[in-house]
Amino acid sequence: MQKINAALLLLLAPLLVLHAQVSEPADSVFVVTLNQQIEDYVVKQQVEPLSKIYADDFVFSHGSGKVEGREGWLKSVAKGNFLLRQHDSVTVEMHQELAIVRGKLSVHKNNKDKIDRYHLKYFRLYAYRNKQWQLISHITTSEWHEK
Repeated sequence: MQKINAALLLLLAPLLVLHAQVSEPADSVFVVTLNQQIEDYVVKQQVEPLSKIYADDFVFSHGSGKVEGREGWLKSVAKGNFLLRQHDSVTVEMHQELAIVRGKLSVHKNNKDKIDRYHLKYFRLYAYRNKQWQLISHITTSEWHEK
């Protein structure tokens, strides 16, 4: 009987681990993937999926000092000037229903007759709301442009 119980436990262990992963809101790998997926949507001007990921109270603090909300940022995305938005050196600090993300972002953007290339460091705050992760804040802490 003990051998049968041990065998059942071995067979069920992967399912128990899977259940534990599904019942958790997310892990840091999921948040890093979502963080880059957002940028891919921005480059492709896919406003509809972004409107679900950006929280209604989303605040974007740019390196220039400009602060805008969700609707203003989505209008910028819809213009389609972004050619590249790529994350680097991303770290995630997970809390029960919050994720604090730090990283670098490289951006290539059409600007009239030239392409602006710049890099920035940022903090992002994600919150787990209504059974999904939403970006609620992006704060650029430094920004530098290529010449």
